Amino acid sequence: MPTISELSDVLDWAAVTALRAIDERDGAGLDALVDATGLDRERVANRCQQLSTLGLVTETEVDGGTVYEVTGSGHGAIGSGLYDEYDLVGEADLDELAAQVAELLERRDELQAQVEDLERDAVELRERAELQFGDRADVSEEFESLLADVKSLERALDEG
Repeated sequence: MPTISELSDVLDWAAVTALRAIDERDGAGLDALVDATGLDRERVANRCQQLSTLGLVTETEVDGGTVYEVTGSGHGAIGSGLYDEYDLVGEADLDELAAQVAELLERRDELQAQVEDLERDAVELRERAELQFGDRADVSEEFESLLADVKSLERALDEG
């Protein structure tokens, strides 16, 4: 039997997705696998053939077509962490990721508002400093540097 490393070199995520669908259903035909994986029929058939050639699944002919089942070697590979080698994302994971993305976007919006407040405060403070200190070069340089940093933050947030 090939090692997990060797299987990782040969199998792509579509093959592992098909294997997982077969495993979760304790065997399945091509139509069920197409429905379960969302992959096109030709791709599923190709990956099932690949899995069969590697000895990870067996093919049994029945009246309705071919049924694929995970072999002992397939279960061994799965138990040894084959799925862990691939970033397979399930429905629950997608919901969690969507919530995290929404939270990050909200935090970015809050940061943008804070940066805008910071810019307004810096401009206001510069105006007050100019009234108090006049045209001192060192004071002007400090405020220009501060405003450049604020603009840099704005650009970074806009690009993110």
